[in-house]
Amino acid sequence: MADTDSSILFVNNLSYTLPTPSSVVTNRVVKRSYFQNRTYGSQSTMIAQWNTGNDFINTKNSKLVLKVKGIGNTADTSASSFGRTGSGMNLIKNIRIYHRSGTTYTNTQSMNLYRAKVDRIVESPAWYKSVGQPLMGYDRAIVFDNSVIGQDVQYIEIPLNKVHPFFQPHGDVMIPACVASGLRIELDLESSNNALQKFGTDSFMKDYEIQDCYWSLESYSLMDSAQASLNTVASTQSLEYLYTDIFTSKNSQPSNTSQLNVDINKSVALSSECIGCYQLQSDIGDVTKDSFATSYVDGSWWYLLGSNQFPQVKIDNVKSGYHQALLAFDKFSHPQNDSALIYDEIVGGNVAETWKLEFGVYAMSLERDTSLALSQNPVNASRSLRFELAYDAAPAEQVLFTIFMTYLSSARSTLLNSRVDV
Repeated sequence: MADTDSSILFVNNLSYTLPTPSSVVTNRVVKRSYFQNRTYGSQSTMIAQWNTGNDFINTKNSKLVLKVKGIGNTADTSASSFGRTGSGMNLIKNIRIYHRSGTTYTNTQSMNLYRAKVDRIVESPAWYKSVGQPLMGYDRAIVFDNSVIGQDVQYIEIPLNKVHPFFQPHGDVMIPACVASGLRIELDLESSNNALQKFGTDSFMKDYEIQDCYWSLESYSLMDSAQASLNTVASTQSLEYLYTDIFTSKNSQPSNTSQLNVDINKSVALSSECIGCYQLQSDIGDVTKDSFATSYVDGSWWYLLGSNQFPQVKIDNVKSGYHQALLAFDKFSHPQNDSALIYDEIVGGNVAETWKLEFGVYAMSLERDTSLALSQNPVNASRSLRFELAYDAAPAEQVLFTIFMTYLSSARSTLLNSRVDV
């Protein structure tokens, strides 16, 4: 009877007893993990190996810090930004993550393009103002300008979960020590012509250099009993770390072709979303153009998974494509999580379809139920995934069409080894 009375008092906020402490963390501190070198030039590979010991890593409060210097012409005033659609992630072209035993967790291509598209859909305008613009450099918030003393050097802070979805695990868990300790990360840097865009009327920053770089990791030390318990589980059963991985398929298409058909040749057990991006080859590497702007070209399209069509009837107008992009990331089920993907934007009194011209994607969710975990669709040789697009007007230039397929990966790690299942 006393337990019932205590429960009723607790529910009514009338409990005045000190609860039993439940934390197993003995220390919480931010530590730096450095790369092999302190300076890197464009199109080089940055390599880091974490030295975290027995600490667990909270990815939400960790970040990648880059001190970047824009290199301009000595005789001219030079200014460049990351463009309207990109951010400091423009610098990171490809990323590879390995367990200390050599197991590959991910090998993702064109991570910068994926990040520029997905952030615009999933994040809110408030996030862009507080994190995206001042820290990452979205919306031309960071400008390299050699006409102002010190402004040719900029600090860029990228939240760890934006570097790759590997650092945004399912279940909001921390990275366990048996995964984080000795984790090897390789970042291929983008060329300056692709990463940067000419800003204003000044000349273009001809190159960039990373002068300092490190990982700022929020580390948790556990009490001995909790650490011993997890080590016992890791040694006997293994710890399972679930994360989203990305498969990238790039397809070049010649001009004056009325049909685009792309096969996504990757077998996975649980596939989540597909995001297609259309780019003109002539815009990529043009310093006056945003290399990460993607147009939505009018036509009818769908994704085919075996005999299933997503959606059942082809999408044949731009507003349905915009609706589908929001639907793919479940924005209508959670209207409080508004999206920064704006269809129309007033510029100088004229309405410009900014989504169609700069953020256009061909997106589709492959989940069977967005309210349930692990409800994605399998993709394999007998149930292949295919994208079909029939243009209303054949493109007059050569185009590059990139498709990102996200899927669930499971890393099962013991104290010495790790295995990845997809």
